[in-house]
Amino acid sequence: MENVRKLITEADGYQPHLIAPEQGYRRLIESSLITIRGPAEAAVDAVHSLLKDLVHKSVSETVELKQYPGLRVEVTNAAVESLEIMRDESKKATPKLVDLESSYLTVDFFRKLPQDIEKGGNPTYSILDRYNDSYFRQIGSNVLSYVNMVCGSLRNSIPKSIVL
Repeated sequence: MENVRKLITEADGYQPHLIAPEQGYRRLIESSLITIRGPAEAAVDAVHSLLKDLVHKSVSETVELKQYPGLRVEVTNAAVESLEIMRDESKKATPKLVDLESSYLTVDFFRKLPQDIEKGGNPTYSILDRYNDSYFRQIGSNVLSYVNMVCGSLRNSIPKSIVL
């Protein structure tokens, strides 16, 4: 809650927002989504490691390749080299998905905010009245629901990016 309060009040600057603190929302959402980059890159590494282990296991269990040790080494090297290239491509694409989600916020998210204010409050209150705990709690809740929506989307698109 303290982080929400700090980012919202700092983002306002000398001219407070009229309805929704867009810059504050952007900073909160970006700082939340950027933490997904590490796990996304770790997922790429985990898939790469699994595939590399499968290559070694399948090459070692293929009876026909045991007769030709030179060919076995070449097949293994070619497969591992190919996996390295694919991993590098995935390492570039996967963080870009996270960056895409954190740099562009869905417009519908901001369109929904004034509706919430109409339901629960009056935007004509003074700025000082708006800076209370329930106001910041509502902002935190909005940010959390948006981040959860984006995480759901990334749960589907990151594996696709890795496979691609």
